[in-house]
Amino acid sequence: MLRRTVVVTVAALAAGGCGNSSTTPTTSSSPTTTPTITIVSNPADATAAPSSDPSYQFSTSFALTLTESAGVAVTIRSIGANLQQAAGGIVVTPPTGLSEAFRFQVRAPGNRLEANGTMQIGFSFLYTLPQPGQEALVTVSFTFVDDAGNVYPQTAQVKVV
Repeated sequence: MLRRTVVVTVAALAAGGCGNSSTTPTTSSSPTTTPTITIVSNPADATAAPSSDPSYQFSTSFALTLTESAGVAVTIRSIGANLQQAAGGIVVTPPTGLSEAFRFQVRAPGNRLEANGTMQIGFSFLYTLPQPGQEALVTVSFTFVDDAGNVYPQTAQVKVV
């Protein structure tokens, strides 16, 4: 009798998990692969130099190399940058009422990073800092979109010495 009760209880629990009596096959969607994008600065630390533009104190240039390694092509939807005064790679908040002044130029060969591809994007900055010194930290923000419309934001930082 005890054995029968256990069997009935297990059968009742198993039936309760089914939800209905029809067996409709379900298709499982294959997992989507997300892009793997590595961003490397060349040079690793950018060098500050006097600016040729009298509106700005300093200039710097560097390139970022983007490499996609998961086999997923992406389109670069946007690139943004922020330059902040720094010391030893650490952002230094300027005194109240003062701020960094900068402008930058991007030299991209296109906006498509192919699957398992590489792209080098050049950047040039002109800047003036609110306090004495030339060291800065540049944060470059990218928005990547794959062919399915998935968005992948990513940032890279470059130290300017």
